[in-house]
Amino acid sequence: MQARRLSGLDALRGLAAGAVMLHHHGQYYDELYPGRTPLTIDLGPGHFGVELFFIVSGFVILMTIERRKTVREFAIARFTRLMPAFLASLVLASVILIFWPMPPLNTPTFVQFLANLTMAPELVRQNVIDLPYWTLTYELVFYVFMALVLRLGLLGSIEWVGLFAMAVACLYRATVDVEHHHRTTIVLLAYYSNFFLIGICLYRIQAGRVQAITFITLALAIAMSGLGGGERAFRASGWLYLPLTAAFAGLVWFATTQHARWIAVPPLVFLGQISYPLYLVHVALVYQIIRFGVDQGWSTLHGVVAAGIATLAVAAVVHYLVEVPGERWSRSILTKPQAAAV
Repeated sequence: MQARRLSGLDALRGLAAGAVMLHHHGQYYDELYPGRTPLTIDLGPGHFGVELFFIVSGFVILMTIERRKTVREFAIARFTRLMPAFLASLVLASVILIFWPMPPLNTPTFVQFLANLTMAPELVRQNVIDLPYWTLTYELVFYVFMALVLRLGLLGSIEWVGLFAMAVACLYRATVDVEHHHRTTIVLLAYYSNFFLIGICLYRIQAGRVQAITFITLALAIAMSGLGGGERAFRASGWLYLPLTAAFAGLVWFATTQHARWIAVPPLVFLGQISYPLYLVHVALVYQIIRFGVDQGWSTLHGVVAAGIATLAVAAVVHYLVEVPGERWSRSILTKPQAAAV
């Protein structure tokens, strides 16, 4: 059951990463750099793959943190999982933009590079070097929140803690000029706390530790999307955001049941396995390929296909040569002092 559940979630990660990639290659590129003939299919809604990512993250992080006894163990697990691929992608994007800047993807400064190493540059008033990195800041804030819950021994009451955090977010959005308090908006997860909470509730349900408050929290977390999305969600209306969020919640639940085999097909599972590096490398590097294709007279469709193939190839290389061995190596280094102490 555990393997099937993870395979189902991998498939959803693959779908989400692919959707975001197609959005950036087939639609958002044209908003930044007009001139191509638009595709007949609007790939703009692909950006909602981010919300699906956040729901899956809520599910997986609670499942992960329950296996950790201390905040240190949880921090090492997250650091070793995320940093190798991120560091490789950050260096790659920085080198590319130093030699071939594409405003608004400008030449990164040294200070900006250092800020991006934290995965939360916007919290120190620096811009992300590559477009997809903004979601990493929200993920990092969520990890800190969950680490605090673990430290305070509140995992058993996670629904109540989540409801409190979501209530604060709603009150903040109702009373504060969100656009002029960007960093606070990120720290409070004002637009995304409910998506993480949906994943948390779904994990509690699938783990068999469900209570009445779990269903109440899940319903309220889905309902919060009726308030609509923010700037990052392109100002999605509540009429669109609410049914979309409910559909995503149902999809994650389905992917973690015995029926997961229907979506856990090998191509999607593979896409999910390389989804993290795919997400990281699919803009700064691949936009150069799209621009080259435009200069060579390629059709928009040919450019999108070439960009997708290049993204998959680079993501697979980063996954197998950096992400997997990097996680193993860094974890062995960081856990040695603890093992020696024991």
